[in-house]
Amino acid sequence: MFKKYTLLFSLCLFVFFQYACSADANESTSETTDASAKTAEQTESANSNTSKNAYFGDLHIHTSWSFDAFVFNVKIDPDDAYRFGKGEAIDHVGGKQIKIKRPLDFMAVTEHAEYMGLYLQLTDEAAGLADSELAGNLRSTDRAKSTEGFYHLGNSMGAGVQIEELENEPFRKNIWNRVVSIADKHNEPGTFTTFPAYEWTVTYRYPETPTVARNLHRNVIFRSSEVPELPFSNFDSKNPEDLWKWMEQQRANGIEVMAIPHNANKSDGMMYPSTNWAGQAIDAEYAKLRMRNEPISEVSQIKGSSMTHPALSPDDDFAGFEVTNLTFGSTPIQSKPQGSYVRQALKDGLNYQKNIGANPYKFGFIGSTDSHNGSSPAEEYNYSGKIGIVDSNNKQRRSGQENVARWDRWSAGSLAGVWAEENTRPALFDAMQRKETFATSGPRIKVRFYGAWDFPKDVLEQEDWAINAAKVGVPMGSDLPPSTTENKAPSFLVWAVKDAESGNLDRIQIIKGWTDKDGQTQEKVFEVVWSENRTLDANGKLASIGNTVDIANASYENSIGAINLQTVWTDPEFDAEEEAFYYARVLEIPTPRWSTYDAKAMGLNVPKDVPAAIQERAWSSPIWFSPSGME
Repeated sequence: MFKKYTLLFSLCLFVFFQYACSADANESTSETTDASAKTAEQTESANSNTSKNAYFGDLHIHTSWSFDAFVFNVKIDPDDAYRFGKGEAIDHVGGKQIKIKRPLDFMAVTEHAEYMGLYLQLTDEAAGLADSELAGNLRSTDRAKSTEGFYHLGNSMGAGVQIEELENEPFRKNIWNRVVSIADKHNEPGTFTTFPAYEWTVTYRYPETPTVARNLHRNVIFRSSEVPELPFSNFDSKNPEDLWKWMEQQRANGIEVMAIPHNANKSDGMMYPSTNWAGQAIDAEYAKLRMRNEPISEVSQIKGSSMTHPALSPDDDFAGFEVTNLTFGSTPIQSKPQGSYVRQALKDGLNYQKNIGANPYKFGFIGSTDSHNGSSPAEEYNYSGKIGIVDSNNKQRRSGQENVARWDRWSAGSLAGVWAEENTRPALFDAMQRKETFATSGPRIKVRFYGAWDFPKDVLEQEDWAINAAKVGVPMGSDLPPSTTENKAPSFLVWAVKDAESGNLDRIQIIKGWTDKDGQTQEKVFEVVWSENRTLDANGKLASIGNTVDIANASYENSIGAINLQTVWTDPEFDAEEEAFYYARVLEIPTPRWSTYDAKAMGLNVPKDVPAAIQERAWSSPIWFSPSGME
């Protein structure tokens, strides 16, 4: 029995990696279409706060309306996914119910644009496809036939050519309208915000290596219920520049929209390239077009972290966090680090700013999950898997040496943090546009980051310190203007509070990137504030805080670390003639990884080739400095 499940899983995984695309299926369509009372511009919430609140959410969730979820027998639909985000229990493919411990503040279901709701189309008698060979194959219990059906869809996605019999525009419009209506139904300003959204699912293959698929996926988020008739999909174009131009057209029609790249770590250098799609050098027009449409990037999720790589940041002791950098495809390869990670892109952007007067990589950070089971599995201790696997005993299997596909090498999900005045679509969307965002690897760590030339000495002791810091400086995601005082170095206020349900805080670091006088980009990690009685060594390194994790019992103690950390730090190496960026990284004390919790729950050995304990973290969006000012 288990061999049968393993074979199916392996085949499905092969398809998922090869095509990394979508289609659909769901037998349950329980949405309510009468959502007229829940439009995007509903009245302001009662908890509007001028000093801003931290809101946590997930802008990357799939359900059975994406075919790479239905492949794994997922039956959850978008309505169920939003219920999960609000704290309700939903069914898991493993046969039990799952529930998040704390509701999210905001959420977007991002079904793949390509073949959205396909299963519904294939089972709808009116569509005339219920008796088709494709429908029969996809519904077949004969694994060879069902796999043939999925390969047919995958080949279509890989080629960017829609299957002719599925070109049913009325059906596609209906499904998209239902996606938007379900989001509107669950939108509760002040309590729980939803965004109409979808995923543009493109992988690129070179002719000489057709079995290697390089990830270029973007999630497309709308500010309100004002959306186009149909999403822009892989079948319209594989060129990101065409997506951005389509978004410009939508904006000209009064439709506010942004795109969020994800899994740059699997792009083989294509997510943050040095040329445009035509192979020409990046110019100012390209840079500005990209930044108008992609103000933030998803830097951490289930398929790993895209922040940095040890090969790019060899002096950063924490650079190897949750690195999973295989491309997609039937024969995946190691993704090239250059062009695949955020910190390097930020550094490259400094040279573009200096040389062409515009920066194509001046984006803020968020995290999300990329769940394909309708949940938001960001909690290590409550992880429900990306999709969900069932073993021969009908237990939920997510890790362990017996799992040949080794999903345990992937991460638990991450979360997006947004600083906004209130929990509404306009307030959150606008905050994302101005990049006042942060990413966490899962815990709800709150982090604030401001830059200024002159913070009051007692700024952190003031009751309204965040408002006062904003009056004299700029928040994360902003440009620090040149100083009017010669030889003045900037200061950065950083503040973080632990998640009450997670580990204490170890330290806060500030990562600086800059261009030197030879035009070479550099980076350095500064330890700026930490817990416990530790001191920096001669090389500026901070000793480990220690480790309380009991691996056998999948437990830890908050007997070390701090509840909160804060400081004002001044750059001791500042040069006013150099382009630079700064962002904060907050580290927790070590806690068990989800695979360790999982092994304990299932009575399995802890996997040996992934860490048993990790240091969860949060990353603020950067603050930039340019001697000539910014565009």
